[in-house]
Amino acid sequence: MDISYAEALIVTAFAASLLLALGRAERLFSIIAVAVSGIEALIVFDVITFKVKPFRLDIVFPALLVVAGLVCWSRLSTKGQVTAATIVSFVGAIQLLTALRVFA
Repeated sequence: MDISYAEALIVTAFAASLLLALGRAERLFSIIAVAVSGIEALIVFDVITFKVKPFRLDIVFPALLVVAGLVCWSRLSTKGQVTAATIVSFVGAIQLLTALRVFA
């Protein structure tokens, strides 16, 4: 069984956002991170598909992850939750920069 880079990133973001949601994190933004990373995981594993013409979901979803992760990171103080928020933010940033073709 092989796992791709995109699959590994989104599973990591989903696990970290679940940790944020189950802890005493900022509730609204941690739930946004869980929802977005869950939808991304479903898309990556070909469970669902989205086609929305006016929006580029490959940019919208990572941007939401970055914002949610940074807001949670700025409002937390425990080591585990700060680490989880950092992971969510970094995964979103990597996905966003990849979608904007900065690494290409």
